[in-house]
Amino acid sequence: MEHKTFLIYGYLVLLGIILLIFLFFSYYLNFFKISKKPDRILKNTEKKFDFAVLIPARNESKVIKNILESLKNQTYDKDHFKVFVITEKENDKSNEIALSYGFNYVVRKDIKNKRTKGFALKEGYDYLVSNNIKFDALVILDADNIVDKNYLFELNKLKAEGHQVGVGKRYSTNTNASIISASSGLLFSFQSNFVNKSRTELFKKFAINGTGYYVDKKVIEDAGGWIFLGLTEDVELTRYCYYHGVNMGYNPNAIFYDEQPLDYKTMHKQHVRRIWGYFNKNTIRPFKTGGVIYSKTSFLAMLEYRLSMGLFIFVEAAFAMHVIYTLIMSIIAFSQGDSFWGLIYLGIIILEIIFMFIICSIANMIELAISGKKINASKTMKFKLCVFGFIFWSDFFFSLLDGLFHPSKRYTWEKIKHTGKIDI
Repeated sequence: MEHKTFLIYGYLVLLGIILLIFLFFSYYLNFFKISKKPDRILKNTEKKFDFAVLIPARNESKVIKNILESLKNQTYDKDHFKVFVITEKENDKSNEIALSYGFNYVVRKDIKNKRTKGFALKEGYDYLVSNNIKFDALVILDADNIVDKNYLFELNKLKAEGHQVGVGKRYSTNTNASIISASSGLLFSFQSNFVNKSRTELFKKFAINGTGYYVDKKVIEDAGGWIFLGLTEDVELTRYCYYHGVNMGYNPNAIFYDEQPLDYKTMHKQHVRRIWGYFNKNTIRPFKTGGVIYSKTSFLAMLEYRLSMGLFIFVEAAFAMHVIYTLIMSIIAFSQGDSFWGLIYLGIIILEIIFMFIICSIANMIELAISGKKINASKTMKFKLCVFGFIFWSDFFFSLLDGLFHPSKRYTWEKIKHTGKIDI
C-alpha cells in the first residue's frame, strides 16, 4: 500500500475523532448561554453558621500575613468563625504570626510520608473534633490566598440555601507578573465564570480546584472523617461529591485570590500533578467508600465531569500522534525517492502546528471574552495571552508524557514557593 493511501486512512481516523469530540463539546453551548446571564445575588439570611477556617501553612511565614489580614477584616460576625493555621513545627514562624492576629495554630504530629495537603487537613479536622470545637463547616484556604472582606458573609448565604459544599469566584493576586501567571490566572477565572457557574445551575455540582471552598461537617462525618489524602485531595473530594449526590453551590460574590506560578518550570510541575492527580487511582477510591447517598446524581453531570479533562488531553494527543504519523509518512516518501510527497507531508505538519496555534489562541480569546473584564490584566498582557496560548495549553500534553515516563513525579509532593507579592 502506498504512503499516500496510509495518509488518507490516517486523516479519516483523525476526522472521526474530531467529529466525535465536537459532538460532545456542542453540549457546552448550554454553558455559554448560562455564562452570559448576570451573576445572581444570593438573598441575605439571619442564620449564621460557624466556620472553621483551615490553612495548611508549612514554612509560609513570608506570605501568610496577607490571608490572615484579609480574614481579620471580614464583615462576617467574628463570633461565628475561627481560623486554624496548620504547620509541622512548633518553631514555624507562621504560628507566631497566627497568634498575633488572634487566630489559632495546629502543629502536625504525624508527618512521616504524609506531607500532602490532604493529610494536613485530616490532622486539622481531627484536632477540631478531639477538642470539641464547634463548627458547621470547614473552609479550606491556602497560605497564598487573599479573601474579599465579604467572603465568609457570602459563603454563609450559600450554606443557608442548603448547599453542602460551596465555592466562590477565583481570581489571581499576580496576573500581570508574568505571562505564566497570567495564563494560569485566566484559566482559573474562566473556570469560575464559565464552568462552575454553569455546572451549579445545571447539576448543583462544580470541580473543586485546590482552595476557596467550604465543606459541611456532616459530609465529612458521613465519609468517615477526612478521607481525601492523595496528592490531589480536591479531585478526590469532587468525585466523592458527584458520586454521593452532594449538593454543591457557587457564589460569584464570595471572591478570593491566589498566587499563580511565575515561571514555566513551576507551572509544568503543577500541571503534572493536576493531570496525573485527575487520572490517579486514588481519586477513584471515594467511589468505593460507604457514606450517605444524598440524592441520585445525574448521569449527564457525571459524564460531563469525567470526560471534560480526559477529552481535552485526548484532543492534544490525537493531534500530536498525527503529526508524528505524518512525519513517518514523510520519511517513507523520501526513502522511496518521492521528494515531492515528502515535502507535501512536511508542509502538512507545519499547517497542523499552525492550526493548533490558532485553536489555542482562540481558546484564550474565548476565555478573555467571558472573563477578561473581570481579571486584572493589562491590554498588553491580554494580547500576550492570545499569542502564548499554544505553549500554555500544549504543556498539559507534555505534562501527561512527563508523568508517563517519570512515574515518580505522579506521586511526589513538592513545595511550591510563594512570593506574597500582589498586583491587585
